[in-house]
Amino acid sequence: MNEDLSARLRTAAKAVGGPVWSRLRPRFEQLARQQAHAVRAEAEHRMGERLDDVHRELDELRVRADHVDRRVEELQGHIDWLYGEQRRYAPQLAALEARLAELERGRVDADTGVEAPVSEEEIGPVAALVEEIRVEHARVRTRLGLVARYEERIARLEHATEPAAIPEPTPSRESEK
Repeated sequence: MNEDLSARLRTAAKAVGGPVWSRLRPRFEQLARQQAHAVRAEAEHRMGERLDDVHRELDELRVRADHVDRRVEELQGHIDWLYGEQRRYAPQLAALEARLAELERGRVDADTGVEAPVSEEEIGPVAALVEEIRVEHARVRTRLGLVARYEERIARLEHATEPAAIPEPTPSRESEK
């Protein structure tokens, strides 16, 4: 009996509520469309502001990346020049070191294997040559030190341009609210 009563009540509700619902439904749908439009417009406005911030930050990062690329190319030119200088000086340095070794060993007679005595007249030019070799050796060490420093700078720039090394963008004004 309970089910019968329930079925009759449903039928009565449909009969009475049908005309009311058919008049109210277009109004509800209109209100829902208006609310959806307002929510969408607000979301688009918020996203537009955030998107503008993201575009600005992206442009700044592109400018920074271009600057780093130009600087790396410039430093690469310096490094190439220094490597060329190093290659040019390497044989000269080797020859100077060989001459210095001969001078430090003294003169050895090829036939007897006995060291020949060195006169005072020969010591003057030899001492000047040894001093010249030392000065040139110091110059080469300085140049090699410069090469090492440029390599270190390039490594730091390469590390700075890696995606993990680029700092996170600053939070926008909306995320602070």
